[in-house]
Amino acid sequence: MISMNVGLAHHSILENGVFLSTGCNFGASIHANKYAYCGISSTIMTGIKELGEDCLIGAGAVVIRDVPDRAVVAGVPAKVIKYKE
Repeated sequence: MISMNVGLAHHSILENGVFLSTGCNFGASIHANKYAYCGISSTIMTGIKELGEDCLIGAGAVVIRDVPDRAVVAGVPAKVIKYKE
């Protein structure tokens, strides 16, 4: 699902259940695995390769590294806060 005002660059792959929230900026050539969730106004920079399955990117976060499966990340730059159980 792609919400309003999302910037989605070329050659990116969004698998089933991926959600790009309002104002998200999604860089080029990134693979978003199933159920990845990108919060409001988050930025996923070009240069990372993958967002893990069922990960959650917090609102306003700037992701500059790959995100592991089931990780919750937030901040500028985004860091893993915890893992979903």
